[in-house]
Amino acid sequence: RGVDDMVDAARRLLKHGVRTTRTLGSGVLDICYVACGRMDVVYTGMAEEGWKPWDYCAGLVVAMEAGCAMTHLMKRDEGDVDASSGELRSGYGFNLYSTSMICGVNSKLVEECTNVVLGK
Repeated sequence: RGVDDMVDAARRLLKHGVRTTRTLGSGVLDICYVACGRMDVVYTGMAEEGWKPWDYCAGLVVAMEAGCAMTHLMKRDEGDVDASSGELRSGYGFNLYSTSMICGVNSKLVEECTNVVLGK
């Protein structure tokens, strides 16, 4: 389904009240824009189009230091889940080799956007 999944997610966000969507072409730049307040949330991985570890690595440090919430959008492999709790990894425990991610200005927004994007 690939492209259809991505379009459906954008459609659900717009119907939920999002005014616009954008991507800057650089994962780390998108995350830094969330960290400095220029964007509220960024996600990737609806169709396994996830970013590379170098996007996550630098972006994760900036996002965490700014007080943002960053976790996996969904479970793609065992590395995305904490073995002891069964929860998706988040914060500094984030799996840098994942193909799904959502980062937002706070955990409440991340949870709400995750539910909308995934159609829950």
